[in-house]
Amino acid sequence: MAAPRAELIGGVLGIDPGLSATGWGVLNIGEDGAAHLVWGVVRPPAAASAALPERLHVLFQRIGGVIRRYEPAEIAIERPFLRSNFKSAMSLGHAQAAVCIAAAEAGLPVSEYAPREVKEAVAGIGSAGKEEVALALARRLRLERLDASADASDALAVAYCHLLASETAAWLARPGAAR
Repeated sequence: MAAPRAELIGGVLGIDPGLSATGWGVLNIGEDGAAHLVWGVVRPPAAASAALPERLHVLFQRIGGVIRRYEPAEIAIERPFLRSNFKSAMSLGHAQAAVCIAAAEAGLPVSEYAPREVKEAVAGIGSAGKEEVALALARRLRLERLDASADASDALAVAYCHLLASETAAWLARPGAAR
């Protein structure tokens, strides 16, 4: 495996959890404002071919591999949206737990963001659709377009939301900052 690119080390690993597909994206914005990013999707075996523990183990291992390869400083994960479908909410919670365990094993802090919070941070409106979020994210990162899948694009949006929240928190912590 190739060594991680230096500009990505220390970035934020954003996660869009799911049992059929978990999107991930590492984002780091340099001092010059340039975005450095890489992304992918983990697809555990289908429910028909593997039991839940095996699927979660695959997710845990592959996200752990992403962590080891890109050495993020922290992880931002989209909090499962409580839906009327209890089974869907449980599967998202299971996927989130597998990712959180991989983060804990690596000693990384995890921050959670609601889907609406991520959409507001990136697209300016909490009800934005996936395509709107991807287009807004590309603009904010100064990219012509973002050729990531919807899962990976959502994960990068979570990482971007975290970077904004971190910047705001640091600004508010400054002595004399307006409150």
